[in-house]
Amino acid sequence: MSGDSQPVTEYSESALDILPPLSVLGATLRPGISIFPDSPNRNILDGTDSFIEVGYGSSSSILHKPGREKVVKKRHPYYSIVGGLVSAVVKETEMTMEVHQVFDTYKSRSNIPIKVPRNVKAITDWVTLLDTGSHSYGLPHPFCITPAIEMDMIYPLSKAVGRALIQQFHPKLAGSTMDPYIVEEILNQQGNQHCLVQPCLGPNTHSRKPGDFSLGDLELSLSDMRDIGMDSSGLAQAIGQAFSLLHYRCWLYGEGVQFAFGTSPTKKPFQNTSYTVDLYLFDFGDCDRITSREDTHTLSLDIVKEMLEPNIRKFIPSPLKSPTLFKIFKDAHIDHATKALDNKCTTPHNVMKHYERRAARQFL
Repeated sequence: MSGDSQPVTEYSESALDILPPLSVLGATLRPGISIFPDSPNRNILDGTDSFIEVGYGSSSSILHKPGREKVVKKRHPYYSIVGGLVSAVVKETEMTMEVHQVFDTYKSRSNIPIKVPRNVKAITDWVTLLDTGSHSYGLPHPFCITPAIEMDMIYPLSKAVGRALIQQFHPKLAGSTMDPYIVEEILNQQGNQHCLVQPCLGPNTHSRKPGDFSLGDLELSLSDMRDIGMDSSGLAQAIGQAFSLLHYRCWLYGEGVQFAFGTSPTKKPFQNTSYTVDLYLFDFGDCDRITSREDTHTLSLDIVKEMLEPNIRKFIPSPLKSPTLFKIFKDAHIDHATKALDNKCTTPHNVMKHYERRAARQFL
């Protein structure tokens, strides 16, 4: 018999629950890991006819009706006329479909594949769908009816992962051990039901405060990821490639996009199935198209401007604080851009050069 042992790729939730928090996170926050839940997450069960909020962003809320495989992304009522929201919904639908097609067909060199939500469509009869009075769905108070899109759900990480995240990262007195009953109480709070984890390779992450702690889009800093033992080099390569595809295949600036670890069912959900961990790219509602490509100098500066925005910069390794990781990101970005463009095009090289210089000036 060979003495070589195969890496474990499947876990039961009960087996994870007996491990130390860092061991749980190190084992599960890797694409391709499958977890068999002992009990389904509350937000994927039947039992209510109303939507519940599972995510919130600057321009929209993510709503889910328990028992369904899709979510509804409903725009906030920021515009004075509904027509503006309808146009925004149509634009986001088209962009998400285009990005999914590019990422679904492109052969990645990274060992961390990135998924984009599928089956996206604008809801044409959104008034009927969201109207509590005329439809059984119903909206949570105080939501109002606005245009929306529907897409496949990014399922949350398992409860065992949520418990480990709370035990490891919830703000508490230094050196204290959190009572298991308190852990369960925090885990079952509404804002913690849909656990997604953002891998923030950059230097800017929000400090954690007890009143603001949430497992929804929880940010892990580079230091957190190193403590866990996550593959930061693989993440830098994957995210560098992803931005390259966004910029030079999809021709999007990439404003407001998010990366997060979530799961997908290996077979029809709500049955006895495992859920596989994947890294997702999503939220294209704030993206603008790159329409002018002739002036490469201006284009490079425009792309860099968006990359330096705090909600994007947090995913990009710092050229100053993490030069080795940034080089991996940069090489992946340029390598995949070269495949998409004429080899003589200098834009990708200029983007990385300007990013390094501006990051050095702004974030010393």
